[in-house]
Amino acid sequence: MPTAKPEAHAHPRQTPSLKAAGLRQTPQREAILRVLQASDRPLTVEEIWGGMAQQQSGIPTVYRNLERFVQEGWVESILGPDQVMRFVRCCSEGHHHHLSCERCGRMVEVDTCGIEASLQGMEQSSGFRITRHELSVFGICPQCQVAK
Repeated sequence: MPTAKPEAHAHPRQTPSLKAAGLRQTPQREAILRVLQASDRPLTVEEIWGGMAQQQSGIPTVYRNLERFVQEGWVESILGPDQVMRFVRCCSEGHHHHLSCERCGRMVEVDTCGIEASLQGMEQSSGFRITRHELSVFGICPQCQVAK
């Protein structure tokens, strides 16, 4: 059974090492990661910037840092149903997916994939060598199920 990240602070890989990635540890970078870590749903760049305690940096700086965080695997960019790019903090060290609540927008990370066998079948039948995939899974979260 897949395991979901119920709370952002509950995952063992909660704080990435900026230094290990060759990045300086700046208040702006720490603030971006802190805002994402505290959120239970994907955020737009403007929402991230607005959530930073002191907006001493501009929105372009937030974009540049998010781009690097995506490269490092600390953050994932997700295109929303409104075609607006949002960002979510990822805590899994490997391949994973996200479950999104259709009512409130809450998102949880799932550490397992479960479709590897299907992908192998697709490779065999198509002749393609599959290098990656994206999977969007939507439903109603436990809190919204109770609230009805």
